[in-house]
Amino acid sequence: MPELPDVQTFKRYLDATSLHQRISDVDVRNAYVVKGVSARGLARQLKGHRFESSRRHGKHLFVCVDEDGWLRLHFGMTGSLRYFKDEEKAPRHARAVFVFEKNHRLAFDDQRMFGEIGLIKDVDEFVKKRGLGPDALDIDLAEFKKVLAKHRGAVKTILLNQKLIAGIGNIYADETLFRARIHPATVTSDLGDQALAKLFRATRYILQKAIVAKADVNRMPKSWLLPHRGRGGKCPRCDRELKSATIGGRTAWFCSHCQKKTV
Repeated sequence: MPELPDVQTFKRYLDATSLHQRISDVDVRNAYVVKGVSARGLARQLKGHRFESSRRHGKHLFVCVDEDGWLRLHFGMTGSLRYFKDEEKAPRHARAVFVFEKNHRLAFDDQRMFGEIGLIKDVDEFVKKRGLGPDALDIDLAEFKKVLAKHRGAVKTILLNQKLIAGIGNIYADETLFRARIHPATVTSDLGDQALAKLFRATRYILQKAIVAKADVNRMPKSWLLPHRGRGGKCPRCDRELKSATIGGRTAWFCSHCQKKTV
């Protein structure tokens, strides 16, 4: 599922390919992903306009349309963007295609169709209405500590709660906790100031490095958990077999030796 580093990568891709071009058509190939507006209404409101800039908050990408509103993109489980010119190069699972004047196109590709496309007037208002927490790369240490202190539960569950901190998903929660040497089931109230500061630094480090790697596991350090995460995987630190557990309804991968659970 696309998480903050993936969506930041999509943002940079869109900025590099699709800004400042007049939109001549919007080809909605499956209206299921269009939310809060009809497929015809989406096309009507975008045709003749341009994407001028973009903004990300958590796992959401917002694209400014001629400073008169925003296109909202959420990538669900399998969403991505693809820029191309010739129609025959359209990705197989293109659900909507934004056609620009010189026939260049931007496709919203989404195999499983859990993604969403919509139109909004104001990003800050949308974030507030959805009850999203601060972006994981915007939150500071004091606010991070405050969030974890106010909400009791397994630390991994807290990190995944988009209403508390927006952007962290299953994969990068595991990676962050591995770097901080914290067991994912550790109750937040058992984390002292030093552990919280370590977790905060790990969160920023992992997300920033994953963005540099364009969220591509093949570009990530072999010392990370992600290249080894899964059944039969070995800890890159101690070479012991990785363990898994269901925490808050999600599968967590960790090293029980390097990430000892507090009693």
